[in-house]
Amino acid sequence: MPTTILLRIGLFLSIAIAIGLIGYYAGTQNAPAPALPAEEAHEEHEDEHGHDHSSGEVVELSDTAFNNLKIAVKTMRGETYVSPLTIPGEVVEIPGRSSFTVAAPVGGNIRKVNVDVGQLVHLSDPLFTLDIVDEPVLSAQVDLLDVLGQLDVTQAEIDRLAPLAQTGAIAGKAQLEFEYQKQKLQNRKDARVQELIARGLTETQVSTVIEKRQLIKQVEVLLSEVPRDMDSSEQDPISFVVETLNIHPGMTVDRGTSLSRLADHRYLYIRGEAFEQDVPRLYELEANHVPIEVQFGHSHKDEADRNYATRMAEIAYIDNNADDKTGTFFFYLRMQNEVAADSLLLDQSVTRQWRFKPGQRVHLRLPMDEYKDQFVLPREALVEEGVETFVFQQVFGHVEPGMKEFQKVPVEVIHRDTNTAVISRDGDVRLGDTIVVTHAYQLYLEMLSKAGAGGGGHAHHGHSH
Repeated sequence: MPTTILLRIGLFLSIAIAIGLIGYYAGTQNAPAPALPAEEAHEEHEDEHGHDHSSGEVVELSDTAFNNLKIAVKTMRGETYVSPLTIPGEVVEIPGRSSFTVAAPVGGNIRKVNVDVGQLVHLSDPLFTLDIVDEPVLSAQVDLLDVLGQLDVTQAEIDRLAPLAQTGAIAGKAQLEFEYQKQKLQNRKDARVQELIARGLTETQVSTVIEKRQLIKQVEVLLSEVPRDMDSSEQDPISFVVETLNIHPGMTVDRGTSLSRLADHRYLYIRGEAFEQDVPRLYELEANHVPIEVQFGHSHKDEADRNYATRMAEIAYIDNNADDKTGTFFFYLRMQNEVAADSLLLDQSVTRQWRFKPGQRVHLRLPMDEYKDQFVLPREALVEEGVETFVFQQVFGHVEPGMKEFQKVPVEVIHRDTNTAVISRDGDVRLGDTIVVTHAYQLYLEMLSKAGAGGGGHAHHGHSH
């Protein structure tokens, strides 16, 4: 009896243990997998470059949105960048070269004004017509005509006496006296010619008085004198633009009165203002003939416009005196101007507008420190978030057709200035990566928007159309 009971108890325990083992085994097959460590989970979201594709670090755009934003990208390669020192400057005229004042050659009344403000004029163009009222000029002409008449009479007497003197009909002394008289008259004539030239008439005008035996009562003021600047050529003829007119028809002016101011802006100076510590660098640039970048029109956002408004010019000279008020030193760059447009006035005369004008403000970028074999990006490519600075790299192969994906990548900035940033090649950005260079901040806002709305990630959530 006791043995039978013990056997039954043992059989019951065996069955219970077997059932428990079968249940335990089935439970372990259906249980969830244990969580991976944080480092292993992070690796599952990294691409072949080691960049994180977890939620909140990427932004996806459709091709339409990408094109509407006009996003530009750049493939990373090693470049050399020379950092600039940006200083203010101004376009100024070349003293004694860029301006020319037309003065009244003689005293007179303005009969006619032949030019308009803004008109382009060339050598020998008639600018003004004056009626001479200058008494000394008129008197000198009258005296010259009187001398010419006496010369004619004296010469006629010499011609009449010459054959008589040869035959001995008269003494040779009589002919000799007329020769002396002629010499005196010739000297008076030469003196009157020089007097008229000194009083404002040209040699051509005086010759007209002698040939026609008439007083000059009216003169044409011509553009016949040129400042001591560059010589002319067929490709670059000397011409001036009428900037101011100081007279009007009917006005009486004295000799030397300013009638008009003309400008020759084919060449101009760019005047920069540097501190004393920058002057040694200026000496180096001048000695080595290194051109300096001159920036016009900083409001342009388009790269084409920025290039259009940028020119290169070499240093002409550095001022030897510091400015009394600011203590800075002026230096000058010589720059060739460009014609912006030629148009016609109402009378069909030509007016000219120069592209660069005196008084125009500029920025000068002096080359300073050199960074070799680094990644160079526009400042617009950088996004700053607190103490972190990052760019957006385009990631390929993770999205469906018609979509583009961009990954946030932190960078180490080793230099930045107004327009450009240099980032280290030792960071997460690598050779051959495709980096967004425009509208990066808009991508950043889109990333924040999708992350805040629970979007982001990598499984085609948060597409921007």
